[in-house]
Amino acid sequence: MSLLPGMNHLSLDQAPPLEIPAAFFLTASFAVMAVGALLIWTGAAAFQSNWQPLVLGLTHLGTLGFLTMVMMGALYQMSPVVAGAPIPFIRVAHLVQVLLCMGVARLALDLSGLWTGFTFGSFVLIALAVLLFLATVGFAVSKTSTQGETVAGMRLALFSLLLMMLLGLIMAPGFFDGLFPGARGFWVQIHLSTALLGWVGGLITAVSWQVIPMFYLTAPIDPFRKKVVMGLTAVGVILPLSVLLLSILFREPTNPGTSSGWDPTHAAALGALPAVLGVWLLHPVLILHNFHQRRRKRLDASLFFWQAGLCIAPVTVICAGIAYFSHDPRWVLLFGWLAIWGWAGMIVHGMLSRILPFLVWFHRFAPYIGRIPVPAMRGMLPDAWTKLGLGCHLASLLLGTIAIVTLDPWIARITGLLLLATGINLLHWMVHLLRQRPDLSALDR
Repeated sequence: MSLLPGMNHLSLDQAPPLEIPAAFFLTASFAVMAVGALLIWTGAAAFQSNWQPLVLGLTHLGTLGFLTMVMMGALYQMSPVVAGAPIPFIRVAHLVQVLLCMGVARLALDLSGLWTGFTFGSFVLIALAVLLFLATVGFAVSKTSTQGETVAGMRLALFSLLLMMLLGLIMAPGFFDGLFPGARGFWVQIHLSTALLGWVGGLITAVSWQVIPMFYLTAPIDPFRKKVVMGLTAVGVILPLSVLLLSILFREPTNPGTSSGWDPTHAAALGALPAVLGVWLLHPVLILHNFHQRRRKRLDASLFFWQAGLCIAPVTVICAGIAYFSHDPRWVLLFGWLAIWGWAGMIVHGMLSRILPFLVWFHRFAPYIGRIPVPAMRGMLPDAWTKLGLGCHLASLLLGTIAIVTLDPWIARITGLLLLATGINLLHWMVHLLRQRPDLSALDR
């Protein structure tokens, strides 16, 4: 008998030790707190230009320190359970976490000006972490015989992670000597579309096919529609990369307005549009419609995270379009803020509030069902704490948007305080969950 609806096909006996995904999840909360502390310290200076080292440091704290850290932890859990792909050398995950944590911390310290001289070493550490992760998780997922849209989406996300890392390494020398392999905006645009749409978007959509019917009792998404979303995402990752390869092979200039009459930067932006349509428009419509038709109408704080993130996704598309045609740097910053902390951050935060209680309950309490009193999974994490996190997250998102538009230093610092509170709340309830253990003395009575 399955523990939850929709779990009959899961290989729960192959789940990794709880401390592996939990360690990644815990570390991610410190990245949120670090972003908050930097905003309190710098104020509106963080919103002056998207090319500032400080902005790049904050961005990578969000994308690598928070999103990627959580997503790696989730894949260590999902690969054997959902994809039926046992991960070789599973304890290497601890080394991956340490390398990624050190690399992101060093990069953020250097780019924020707090401790300079670490840029090259930070890229090496991050690259090693990603390569070790792909050598184990990527190998397992690529070799599994399990089929389905979730597994295919995981493969696409892992492929995009590899591309994101390679593009970052190629661009890395530009951080010390300013010498990029081509026009900086062109390379950054492809790096961003690969990271946000392929890696983050690909995994969010893949995970949603599995966790939303299981945790929220919705009807399964039609397989054809899932294939459409995945196909659009894949095309939107491959086309910009193809533009980059063509530009390199034919030595085409990557600056707009060249005599050749072909603008690779514009072509790469158009190439990403299928993924934009799939990840930020079609996927939110499908999932929100599923939520509306779900069988259980009970209010759930974690559900609000999903709904907020999915509603922000189309707004992200509007900001991206305006940012592409506008010369005002605030639109680029607003796009990044809404994409990272709004769309992806909301969804990842919400998933944590459902996945970690389930993992603690499954690993520590499920084996004793019928032998000792076992708590209900929903009661392990007080709903008030999840709502507090939702309130802090939403408030920081709104005030951060106002700070970017107005460049008001005090609004920026209040945003930092709210981010700090969000990270502390995350860490607090995760530690609370991980400290819960069954009372085994009842077995002797």
